[in-house]
Amino acid sequence: MTSSRWELPSVPAEAMALWCETLGDDNAIHVDPAAAEALGFGPRTVNPGPTNLAYLLNMVMEAQPGAQVRCVDAALIGNVLAGDGVRAQGIWQDDGTTCDTELAVEPGHVVLKARIKIENGRDCDDHGEGVFSQRL
Repeated sequence: MTSSRWELPSVPAEAMALWCETLGDDNAIHVDPAAAEALGFGPRTVNPGPTNLAYLLNMVMEAQPGAQVRCVDAALIGNVLAGDGVRAQGIWQDDGTTCDTELAVEPGHVVLKARIKIENGRDCDDHGEGVFSQRL
């Protein structure tokens, strides 16, 4: 088994508005610190969950350039706030097509776990052509 790692020192609040527009997500906690604070997140905006998943996909793409993502099974278990640094880590199974990943905002504080399968993805519900990786 091999491991992979990817880091972003500080999640930019400005990018959250772009992600929300792209995702069609109009939840104010992603763009308005007052809205985030009113709902108990504190005075910083909350990164959209799919953006956090994109960080894990960045790690996979750097480890396996040109790979085709076949299946993602993810569990969002926490939040990333504007200004947080994030670390994506993954352990590749011996078959080289499956990576068990996690995203943490600090050591020991995991906010997202996912199993990402690439290329042949035999165990995935594969009705289409898959999703070609591109840097997010």
